[in-house]
Amino acid sequence: MDRPLLLPSRLRRLVLQRATLCVLGLILQLDALATTPLTIEPALANSYREGVPLASYSVSEKYDGVRALWTGKKLYSRQGLPIQAPPWFTQDWPALALDGELWAGRGNFDTAQSVVARGADNDERWRQVRYMVFDAPKASGTFQDRLAAARSALQSTSAQHVEVAPQWPATSHQALMEQLRAFSHRGAEGLMLRRTDTPYRAGRSDDLLKLKLLDDAEAVVIAHVPGKGKYANMTGALKVATPDGRQFQLGSGLSDAQRHHPPPVGSTVTYRFNGYHASGLPRFARFWRIRDDEPQQTMKDTQTKKMPAESR
Repeated sequence: MDRPLLLPSRLRRLVLQRATLCVLGLILQLDALATTPLTIEPALANSYREGVPLASYSVSEKYDGVRALWTGKKLYSRQGLPIQAPPWFTQDWPALALDGELWAGRGNFDTAQSVVARGADNDERWRQVRYMVFDAPKASGTFQDRLAAARSALQSTSAQHVEVAPQWPATSHQALMEQLRAFSHRGAEGLMLRRTDTPYRAGRSDDLLKLKLLDDAEAVVIAHVPGKGKYANMTGALKVATPDGRQFQLGSGLSDAQRHHPPPVGSTVTYRFNGYHASGLPRFARFWRIRDDEPQQTMKDTQTKKMPAESR
């Protein structure tokens, strides 16, 4: 009768250690799968134009902050990057998935962006921020149904630092433009229109419309153009690329400090403009601000990946 193979004690301990590590690794992987965030693809806005059937839309202020998606457990950016808020900020938030904006008040975009970029280490400054909810992506029904679900979910908790954004019915183009001027005069970025009779649809569509006094969009910096004359030894312009691959330069709008230390290649910037040329390029495009909450891209990214779309 064959004798069983006996491994040396040192080898047996090594095998046991390796087996234990494999089991622990499997447990960690299963735990990670159990806590994988709910996938939410955000709805993106088209620009408002006269002639839209306003009776089917609801209106709210356009909050100039950082778009954020609440999965029911964690906050993520619209690019799917985790937002590291302090635990107290999201304490007792509902399990319902929410779509909204981390907002520090009118005219305080830089504050909101800085707070989010620095994460939970910036604990006290998070007290300046509120999460303005404007949809519940995973709730069923029309926009009105989803908004009611969001209100109900928040009312059933003691959650703070979060609220449902006020909404009102759209009536006429003239009334909408008067509201736009009034809100803009008080420092708002503009208005948003949401179609009230459709389910939540991810991606860009007329379900979500933006209305602002000035057009703006985002592009990726692909080069720094050297300055001339009074801008010698500084950056004269940013060469940028749009989501559809069109390239142009942003010369105006840059401060002297930004010309000395321009947004790095691969960063996302927001520019303002006045309509489009027949070629599709923006008219009178000028630099507005850098989007620190957008992931930086490489030159390869700008050539092979879909780049950031227009500002929501």
